[in-house]
Order: sequence, then structure tokens, then C-alpha cells
Amino acid sequence: MRKTLIALLIAALSVSPSLKAKEAEFAKKIEKKITCPASFLNNPPVYFYCIYRDYHNHKYDEGIEKAKKALKEIEPLLKENPDGMVPNAVQKNAKLRDPHVKSVASDLHLLLGMLYFKKSVNMDNSSVKKIYADFFSKLEKKGFDFFQISELMNLYSKKKLFPEEFSKQDEKKYSELLKKMGLKESDLDRLMVDAQKESNRLEKERFSYMQKAVKEFQEAVKIDPNNAMAYYQLGNLYSGVLSEGMPQDSPAAEEAYYRAAVLLKEQGDMAGYREVVKKLKILNPNSEYLKKLKEKSGRDA
Repeated sequence: MRKTLIALLIAALSVSPSLKAKEAEFAKKIEKKITCPASFLNNPPVYFYCIYRDYHNHKYDEGIEKAKKALKEIEPLLKENPDGMVPNAVQKNAKLRDPHVKSVASDLHLLLGMLYFKKSVNMDNSSVKKIYADFFSKLEKKGFDFFQISELMNLYSKKKLFPEEFSKQDEKKYSELLKKMGLKESDLDRLMVDAQKESNRLEKERFSYMQKAVKEFQEAVKIDPNNAMAYYQLGNLYSGVLSEGMPQDSPAAEEAYYRAAVLLKEQGDMAGYREVVKKLKILNPNSEYLKKLKEKSGRDA
């Protein structure tokens, strides 16, 4: 009960100033006039750019639709010849990371998973806020100001969350406010039930997008087992790094991080390799995969 009420009564959503600055800087660079191709296969590099632009501009629904459309176009090529080359992979100064069909399809699934994840953590919770706003608006129309309403809700919270600290003086003031506002405690209870019900609905929807993200990352590594970034994202999700709402699965996360580390080292990305190893150590300092990486490094030396 306490956790539920705390979650509903305390909203602490914040983004670090440095992250905001970086995103603003990125948006400024990419917000140039560009025509997104109607077809992915007509101009894959620019189409990828348009999906990334949606991702960084928080237009997740638009990005998801673009990624799905691109996957639908590339699906026949993937079935016919996974090792073949995607047409139009090079356009003037733009080119794909890897023009092979399986690599492009894998990257599209990876990007779609990233979009699903971002959508899940940036879901609009205005419907929950509206429940409170409508209730408080009725009290304001009766002539009660913000401070009086806040005092009432603070006393209600204290009574429900910390009954042992709820004094007789608190009870007296609380009863006076309820009477003056023409309310009963059951009215506040209903408010909390309604808010919790809507919050649960949003959480269920949010979790469904998380599951979709995992599915896309898994599909990415299934199509291209050399996609290090997809393994890295899987490790983050399995370990709970990306979301407290995802059930933690340490063994699966450790394996995903291990695979990402091996691939990154093979590809010569030592900075990425060290970052993944660092996360693996934090997740489980005694992981068998850390021993494997150490043994592998010894053999490679």
C-alpha cells in the first residue's frame, strides 16, 4: 500500500541538463531540410537517417512505422539471399554500415527495438495527472486555493503512509478540512483508486513495448549473430539497466554482454569492449563470462 501511494503521490521525472544539451545539439545538426524516401530500397542510407531523426526527435510512432515498412521491403531479399547486397547502399556521400542484406535487416530490427524501448520510457502519463487535475479543479471552483488542497493531500498521505506518526492534532485539522470542502475520506480513496487503475493500464502498455523491444533485439542477433550492438542492448534490458520494470535475468544478461564484448574486440572497438566488460563486472563480479574473456585475452596475446 505504501509503495503504491508513494508512486502515485510523488512524481519525480527528471532529465539531466547535460543529456538535454547533447540532444539539443544533435537535433540542431540533423534538423536540416531532407526529403525522406517513400521507399526504403530506393535510398537506404537516407531512409535510415530519417528513422534515426525520428528516434532523436522523440517521434517514436513515426520511427516505428518507418522501420516496419523498411523491414517489410527487405524481407523478400532476406529470404532469397541473406548474404546478398542491398541495392542503392551507397548514395553520394552516404552509405550503409554494412550493405549485406542480413546486416541491414539486423540493424533495422535493432533500431525498431530501440524505438520501442524509448517509447516505453517516454510514455505520456497526462491521463493520470488529469484525474488529479479534475478533482482539484472542482475544489478550486468551490473557492479553495492550492495551499489548502495541498495541506489536505499531505495529511491524507501521512495518515495512509505513516499512521503511527498521524497525531491527534493532524486528525483534527484533517477532519476540519474534509468538512469544510464537503468531502469524505472515501472520496480521496476513490481518487487514489482511479489514479492507480489508470497508472496500472499505462504500466501494462509500457511493459508491452519493453517486451517488443526484447523481441526485436533477439531477432536482430538471430539474423546477424555478429551484431554486437544488439547483444549489448539485450544485456542492458536483461540486467534491468534500461528499465526497472523489466524482470532481471542475470545469466542471460551476462551471456549477452559476453557476446557483445567478444564481437567488439574482434571488430577492433576497444573502447566499446571495455565499456561492456565494465558493465559485466558491475552486474556480477564473479561471472564465469569474465573468466572466459580473461582466458580469451590470454590466448590472443
